[in-house]
This record gives sequence, structure tokens and C-alpha cells, in this order.
Amino acid sequence: MAVQLINIGNVANDGTGDDLREAFIKVNQNFEELDLRDDEQTTVSNLGTVGEGVFAQKINYDLQFKKINGSEKVTVSSDNNTITIAADVGLDTLTVNTDGDGITLDNVAAIGILGGEGIATSLVDGNVVINNLYNAELVEDLTPQLGGALDAQGYDLNSVGNINASQINGAFVGNLTGLVYGYDIRNWAAQNEGFDFGSISPDYSSIIEFLISQQDIDFGTFGNPATGNVDLGSI
Repeated sequence: MAVQLINIGNVANDGTGDDLREAFIKVNQNFEELDLRDDEQTTVSNLGTVGEGVFAQKINYDLQFKKINGSEKVTVSSDNNTITIAADVGLDTLTVNTDGDGITLDNVAAIGILGGEGIATSLVDGNVVINNLYNAELVEDLTPQLGGALDAQGYDLNSVGNINASQINGAFVGNLTGLVYGYDIRNWAAQNEGFDFGSISPDYSSIIEFLISQQDIDFGTFGNPATGNVDLGSI
């Protein structure tokens, strides 16, 4: 039932309003209506599944809410219709680690990114760019140098020009092509085939010399020479 309004008329005692009995009947009925209403049906809830709620508790007719407080980097202000929460977006600290060391910076410090030998850094459209100034490939280096022994791991060295070496150690496998002191050793006869000095015009002074000249003399080989000394004089 809705709450009833008592008709009080236009002016006092003009007979247009509710009489005294009717007026108090309405008063009694209004009290009964208010008494029958269940005020415990009034509830308060914090909505959402995450975050902190602002409603604390309900005590009788008192709905109690939590206050919103600021902190060192957060301020809270309000007007008649709005509560404003403002936060300082600056970082308290920033920790930078490297392979060796680390450093912790406060909110007013800065860190620089510098290149070492052969490394250059720059800032392009808000991005840090690190460039390697060394030649990326050996073919790009016009004066390459080794810092240690070169291990070819059994691979070939092809299209080699001049080789300038103070000493070459080890054995060559296969044919070694080139000149030795300006001579092509391939034109020399193999050691087991002997030397061909061409023809010798003999000049005999006795029959003994003639008979000796008609005999073949075997001096052996370079690997297994014959014994004895022979003096053929000068050529």
C-alpha cells in the first residue's frame, strides 16, 4: 500500500478537508505501512572480480565506505561530482645489468649507450642503433691480418697468388708447380736416369786408353752409387 496523504482542505475549518477521525485513520495506516516495510532489503555490493572494493560494511541504516588515500607518487582530489586520482609516471629506480656488472639508477639519473672499438651507436627515430664498423667478411677487408696461426682444417686454399714465406714446414702432397730460383725442375731428368752430357770426342795417347774408352762404366745411381773415385779432369 502506498502512503496516504491527509486532505487538510483549503483553509482552516472550511469543511473541505478530512475530518479529524479520517485524518488519524490515515495516520495510523501510514505508520502500519512503514512498519511493515523491510529495511533490511537495502544492500550494497562491490562490483567486479578484480581490484579493491570501496564499500566496507552496513550498520543498521549506516552504509560505511572506505576512504581513498594517496601515496608518495599518487594524489587524490575531489569536487562535488568527481574524485580524481593522479599518479607520477616517473620511475623510482632503474636497474641495468651487463655481462659483468650492474648499476641501479634513481629517477633523475641517465644512462648512456656508447660503442667500443669498432662499434658505433646512434639514435634513430627513438631507437638505439648499434653498428659494427669492422668488415663483416674477409673479402671486404683490403688489408687482413691474422692474430694467430691459421687452421684451414684440411680445406684447400684455391686461387692463391704469390706466397711470401720465410719458412715452409711440412711435406707437400701432390705436385708442386713453380720455379726454383728461376728454373723449372721438371726439365731436369729424374735422378735414376742419370745425366746426358752429350758426346765426348776422345783423344787417345795409347792403346790402353782406347780399350778403356770402349767399355761401359756403371757409376750406379744417386741412391746407390758405385764405390771408387774417378777424376775426369775439367770440362
